Amino acid sequence: MTRPGILAVFILCGSSWTGLGQQTLPPPAYETRASVVKIEVHLTNVDDHERVPDQLRRCFEESDFCVIGTGVRINSEGDVLTAAHVAQDTSAVGEALRNAGIDSQVLIAGSARNAEYVRGDAERTGGVAAASMKAIDTEHDLAVLKTQETGDFAAIDDRTRSNRGREAKLDLQRPDPGEAIFGFGFPEYSPGLIATTGAITLAVGSTNLPEAQKSGNTQLVPVYRAGLEIDPGNSGAAVFRASDGALRGIVCEISEKPSIVATIVPASEIAKVLSKYAVRWDAAPDGPPKVKTRAGFRKHLW
Repeated sequence: MTRPGILAVFILCGSSWTGLGQQTLPPPAYETRASVVKIEVHLTNVDDHERVPDQLRRCFEESDFCVIGTGVRINSEGDVLTAAHVAQDTSAVGEALRNAGIDSQVLIAGSARNAEYVRGDAERTGGVAAASMKAIDTEHDLAVLKTQETGDFAAIDDRTRSNRGREAKLDLQRPDPGEAIFGFGFPEYSPGLIATTGAITLAVGSTNLPEAQKSGNTQLVPVYRAGLEIDPGNSGAAVFRASDGALRGIVCEISEKPSIVATIVPASEIAKVLSKYAVRWDAAPDGPPKVKTRAGFRKHLW
């Protein structure tokens, strides 16, 4: 199982979630996507993108922001759940910029399908919010970012510049192997939101996650495995139950051989971590009958 470091990611070629042909997503996906946000590092001075450090140049070469990973809104207070390594990567990028004499800040934002980003318009619609670390649990590779503004902040796309967001509801039930799921993520360097569908392949498993190993923690934590054609550039991606859009978990790592398999921190473990740090969350109601899917993958680009 691998998870590239942030500096390595900036050197690799950009990539995205891929699949076997573009098809329609489950109906809940079209509402659920509003809860998914990208986590970015923005330059305070737009002109500074010309002098960012070499290891970050690829990410900042076309704009004043760099997409680090994906998060999901979990309550109306502005808290965003992501992977711990995404939160730590934002800190690493900020430190590298500071060492170069460049000011920056971490922002949470929705998707900009046409890759255009107008900060003034986004702020007026509530589409962007500055963020800081609220809680981190490396054992489970989870982190919570707190936005400075409370209440709804919108997903930003071509269809509407003021579409209200929503909060994900945690599905605490254990899935059956073969349960249909879908996920969202932001590819490396891209403000565009990518979705893919797949299925749970293992509902009862455990592992010592790489982020925990870095601090010498050898504790095994429960995980799911899923067939989702994803890329390491989509760290922190949210995975939802296809039948009703309830949050199944957060992608923390992938394996690429013999086929791509995602390791997911289950919502039941996420709930324990959130409760430990007094972060409010809501459970999803029991879902409708589970829907199984064939052993293939589909994608949809917003």
